[in-house]
Amino acid sequence: MERNFKMQTQKKPWVYTPKKITFLRSLGYGMNDLNGSAWGTLVGSYLMVFLTTYAGLNAGLVGTMLLVLKLLDMVICGVLGGISDHLFSTAIGRKLGRRHTLFLFGAILTVICFPLLFTIHPGSYIWYFIVLLFLEIAQDFDNIAYETLATEMTSKAEERVKLSSVRMFVSAFGTFAVTGLPAILLKVLGENSASAYTISGIIFGIALAAGTLITYFSTWEFSPEHVEQFESANKKESKKGFREVINDYRQVLKTKACRRTCVIYFVSYFGKDCFNTAFFFYTMFLIGMGQADAQAASSLSILGMIVVPVATIFMYKKGPKFLWTVAFSCQIFVLAVYILLYFSGIHLSATVMFALVFILSALWQIGRQTSEYTVWNVIPLVPDIDTMVSTKLRAGTFAAVQTFTRKITGALGSALIGWILDLSGFDKSLSTQTDMAKMGIMLSFAIIPLICFIYSMYLIRTFNLSQHTHKIVKDEIDRLQGGGSKKDALPETKSVIEDLTGYPYDKVWNSSN
Repeated sequence: MERNFKMQTQKKPWVYTPKKITFLRSLGYGMNDLNGSAWGTLVGSYLMVFLTTYAGLNAGLVGTMLLVLKLLDMVICGVLGGISDHLFSTAIGRKLGRRHTLFLFGAILTVICFPLLFTIHPGSYIWYFIVLLFLEIAQDFDNIAYETLATEMTSKAEERVKLSSVRMFVSAFGTFAVTGLPAILLKVLGENSASAYTISGIIFGIALAAGTLITYFSTWEFSPEHVEQFESANKKESKKGFREVINDYRQVLKTKACRRTCVIYFVSYFGKDCFNTAFFFYTMFLIGMGQADAQAASSLSILGMIVVPVATIFMYKKGPKFLWTVAFSCQIFVLAVYILLYFSGIHLSATVMFALVFILSALWQIGRQTSEYTVWNVIPLVPDIDTMVSTKLRAGTFAAVQTFTRKITGALGSALIGWILDLSGFDKSLSTQTDMAKMGIMLSFAIIPLICFIYSMYLIRTFNLSQHTHKIVKDEIDRLQGGGSKKDALPETKSVIEDLTGYPYDKVWNSSN
């Protein structure tokens, strides 16, 4: 009797205790995205420049190395996603949380490996390969845990938008910091100072790990009891083996909203990463801009901190499709201007060209931040569409797919740029490149990204997931979970669910999916 009383009065662990989502708690949630934004910007912008210029590595081999890392990461990411969803079955997962356990591992690896990446080891491919591999694993730990949290912290779309909006504000600052700090240090220490990157690496390693730990203590997740109760009410008990994990990935990607989100995410981010990676080669080797000035132009990403509150207003009023249209239109315009300047043969003075690059960079950053804001407000809504199909809580599985999608875009972008530069005869020791090398830079910098953003614009035509349609799906999940009959579904509900899932209504809410 005394034992039962103690069990009933035992306080639920903080990691499973929901709290009111205030601005400060949203800020705590968003702090981990210092990590994601910094890493994505780093890989998609000046990592290639650092490795080829200061570490003396061949651009083509660097590209191949990054691609091999992503292929390894594909396996690691897939394993961690499946483990994350089922980690509550272990003692550490039940004590610390199946998501929050991953944060701790990610923070430890980040604080150790980030500074090591920017130490100089000329010609040492093995050193940079090993350090990058551990950093990729750190990102897997952080991101797979992170992308599930908004879904598990609240079921309300408006609260998820609040969390994601504050997160994107933090992300905008992180993107600015990872380009702005090296720019300042290069100005202070000298245009060709490798120490500027080494110091940046130390600072970033500490700051990013701290951001992850703040998120660790500011957030919560589904309890093991909640997950077991929800899933056991909708399916027979079965052993969760490797085959089931693989099947989960296959089934998640069969859902239309999940698949379409990943494709838009992949194509648009691939275009952005190609542009960012080649931007420094364009400014330094085609128009003769100094490295510090090129970093300064990239640091206009600080405009993202203004974009986020404006985009939040339009997210509520117009929805994701409108914001994506605005974002991709801005990026297409910028790329079209760069292509027109190059192929028209127009020659501008150094001062005018410098001003034009800054204006175009500002417009690019507005489009980039709007696009990123939009996708990160859509992603927390997607797992519920999969739940509507499968009756399962597979946010970790979708997070693994999404995390790998993001990381493979950066790697493919860097690999492609490296290969193109190598094949076109690019020589970093030459201040004036050959016509073939210049064409290789333009292909990487503007032409490939332009194709990506035109295709992204095409993809969003029939993308109809929004706060309104998500609420319809969530209400139907709650109705069916409460014992309601599928026969009683409203015609509008059926239509929305069929559009978002790609399944006939009578095939959804089926544990075999």
